[in-house]
Amino acid sequence: MDRKATLSSYIKDEIMRNPKANLRDDEDLLSAGILDSLAILQLVAFIEERFKIKVPDEDVVFENFQSIDALSRYLETQKEAG
Repeated sequence: MDRKATLSSYIKDEIMRNPKANLRDDEDLLSAGILDSLAILQLVAFIEERFKIKVPDEDVVFENFQSIDALSRYLETQKEAG
Protein backbone atom coordinates (compact mmCIF):
# COMPACT_ATOMS: atom_id res chain seq x y z
CA MET A 1 0.00 0.00 0.00
CA ASP A 2 1.48 3.36 -0.94
CA ARG A 3 1.89 6.25 1.48
CA LYS A 4 -1.21 8.20 0.40
CA ALA A 5 -3.40 5.10 0.53
CA THR A 6 -2.06 4.24 3.99
CA LEU A 7 -2.76 7.76 5.28
CA SER A 8 -6.20 7.86 3.67
CA SER A 9 -7.14 4.49 5.07
CA TYR A 10 -6.03 5.45 8.59
CA ILE A 11 -7.90 8.77 8.49
CA LYS A 12 -11.09 7.13 7.21
CA ASP A 13 -10.94 4.13 9.56
CA GLU A 14 -9.60 5.62 12.79
CA ILE A 15 -10.41 9.33 12.70
CA MET A 16 -13.56 9.59 10.60
CA ARG A 17 -14.75 6.12 11.69
CA ASN A 18 -16.16 5.68 8.19
CA PRO A 19 -14.05 3.41 5.96
CA LYS A 20 -16.37 4.07 3.01
CA ALA A 21 -16.06 7.87 3.22
CA ASN A 22 -15.13 9.72 0.06
CA LEU A 23 -11.85 11.45 0.88
CA ARG A 24 -9.81 13.16 -1.83
CA ASP A 25 -6.03 13.44 -1.51
CA ASP A 26 -6.30 17.23 -1.90
CA GLU A 27 -9.23 17.71 0.50
CA ASP A 28 -8.58 20.29 3.23
CA LEU A 29 -8.72 18.08 6.31
CA LEU A 30 -8.60 20.99 8.74
CA SER A 31 -11.20 23.28 7.15
CA ALA A 32 -13.53 20.33 6.57
CA GLY A 33 -13.35 19.53 10.29
CA ILE A 34 -11.92 16.07 9.70
CA LEU A 35 -8.80 16.82 11.74
CA ASP A 36 -8.96 18.59 15.07
CA SER A 37 -6.18 18.91 17.65
CA LEU A 38 -6.80 15.45 19.12
CA ALA A 39 -6.97 13.83 15.68
CA ILE A 40 -3.69 15.48 14.74
CA LEU A 41 -2.04 13.97 17.81
CA GLN A 42 -3.42 10.55 16.85
CA LEU A 43 -2.17 11.01 13.31
CA VAL A 44 1.30 12.03 14.49
CA ALA A 45 1.50 8.91 16.66
CA PHE A 46 0.40 6.76 13.72
CA ILE A 47 2.93 8.37 11.35
CA GLU A 48 5.76 7.91 13.83
CA GLU A 49 4.90 4.25 14.36
CA ARG A 50 3.99 3.27 10.80
CA PHE A 51 6.63 5.23 8.89
CA LYS A 52 9.34 5.23 11.58
CA ILE A 53 9.68 9.01 11.30
CA LYS A 54 9.93 11.33 14.30
CA VAL A 55 7.60 14.32 13.86
CA PRO A 56 8.98 17.24 15.87
CA ASP A 57 6.48 19.67 17.42
CA GLU A 58 7.60 22.46 15.08
CA ASP A 59 6.55 20.35 12.08
CA VAL A 60 2.95 20.01 13.30
CA VAL A 61 1.73 22.98 11.27
CA PHE A 62 -1.15 23.69 8.93
CA GLU A 63 0.99 23.31 5.80
CA ASN A 64 2.02 19.75 6.67
CA PHE A 65 -1.40 18.49 7.82
CA GLN A 66 -3.76 20.30 5.47
CA SER A 67 -4.37 17.32 3.19
CA ILE A 68 -3.23 13.81 2.40
CA ASP A 69 -1.14 15.30 -0.41
CA ALA A 70 0.54 17.68 2.08
CA LEU A 71 1.17 14.86 4.55
CA SER A 72 2.69 12.73 1.83
CA ARG A 73 5.00 15.56 0.72
CA TYR A 74 6.04 16.11 4.34
CA LEU A 75 6.81 12.43 4.82
CA GLU A 76 8.87 12.39 1.64
CA THR A 77 11.02 15.30 2.88
CA GLN A 78 11.52 13.55 6.22
CA LYS A 79 12.47 10.30 4.52
CA GLU A 80 15.07 12.15 2.44
CA ALA A 81 16.40 14.00 5.49
CA GLY A 82 16.66 10.82 7.56
